[in-house]
Amino acid sequence: MKLQHFAFNPFGVNAFVLSNDAGDAILIDPSVSNGLEQDALSKYITDNHLTVRRVLNTHLHLDHVLGNAFVERTYGVKAEAHQEDEFLLDLQEEQSSMYGLPFDDPAPALGDYIAEGDSIEVPGIKLHVLHVAGHSPGGVAFFSEKTAIDIGNGKSVSAPLLFSGDILFAGSRGRSDLFGGDDNALVTGIKQKLLALPAETIVLPGHGPSTTIEDEKFNY
Repeated sequence: MKLQHFAFNPFGVNAFVLSNDAGDAILIDPSVSNGLEQDALSKYITDNHLTVRRVLNTHLHLDHVLGNAFVERTYGVKAEAHQEDEFLLDLQEEQSSMYGLPFDDPAPALGDYIAEGDSIEVPGIKLHVLHVAGHSPGGVAFFSEKTAIDIGNGKSVSAPLLFSGDILFAGSRGRSDLFGGDDNALVTGIKQKLLALPAETIVLPGHGPSTTIEDEKFNY
């Protein structure tokens, strides 16, 4: 599996492109917000001869869906997310106003829903869906069991991966004071589902640097 990371939009959302040797790609939170970011994502996909198969949102707060409309127009693939976050798509204009952002390319309706226990697959890549409410009602993380990962520049690692969205960060967790957040649910979900993963799991959050499950256990 090849893994490419981008940081997009004014909120610094971590976007990820996962691909296999055949060029099948899964996009996680491809939240581009301007032409330069759109070009960067498109160039990577074109230069690596990728075909976008799935588009996944860890949750549907505005900063994580800014690129959904562009990706759907460009690649013909609708985003997927947990149904319990769907109401947030109706609040995009309100969220834009809160942050002083233009409301000029709203995220369209979802394609399919994803839920706890689902598996997202293309050949050679399998992501297990973990539903952890609290930052948002439908927040999910994606767990990949240990595999060889090409991270570019001739480097590779072999480790489990967790794409944790805004549930778990390096040294902290997501906010719980927005649109149906619940800190008790968030902490419970982190302890029961995320910290139970292998200690060597590399955590790739929705913002900021990576961490590991081992390191984060000391915070709970």
